[in-house]
Amino acid sequence: MEVIEEHMETYSEEQVDQILRYALAKRTNGQSLTKQQVYEIASDMGISEADFLASVQEWQSTQVVRQEYGEFDKYKKKSFQSNLLKYAIVNSFLVALNFFTSGKIGWAIYPLLFWGLAVALDAWVTYQTESEEYQKQFQKWQQKQKRDRLTAQITGKLTNSLEEWLK
Repeated sequence: MEVIEEHMETYSEEQVDQILRYALAKRTNGQSLTKQQVYEIASDMGISEADFLASVQEWQSTQVVRQEYGEFDKYKKKSFQSNLLKYAIVNSFLVALNFFTSGKIGWAIYPLLFWGLAVALDAWVTYQTESEEYQKQFQKWQQKQKRDRLTAQITGKLTNSLEEWLK
């Protein structure tokens, strides 16, 4: 094995991460590694088994949260698009009704503007994922998802118990 000359050059954590990613990509040629292989690499780097296992667990939990954020983003965007479509349909009807009955746009401007403000604020929260309001809505959505899963489990167990009892 070649010995690399030591220079006084230092690297940030981010730079180390990038260098090791490049080296690992060259080593694996894009193939997946088993958990044991990853552990062996970590062990070669002087990482203890306890630290490795803790890191794997932390990584897995961040993956779950990342997946939940992805699902929430889809939900928010679908909800926003639905609200935008309702806004467009209803306000088009109101503007047309106002125009055909009076020959000008008068009162229809008020729902158009006020509802438009609400739609704009909804767009802001939907696409500004770093905002406090977005985080609050995500936590609320996450709690609802947990309640829904629990309700489905309880309902499933009750249904199974009832089916067995009826047999």
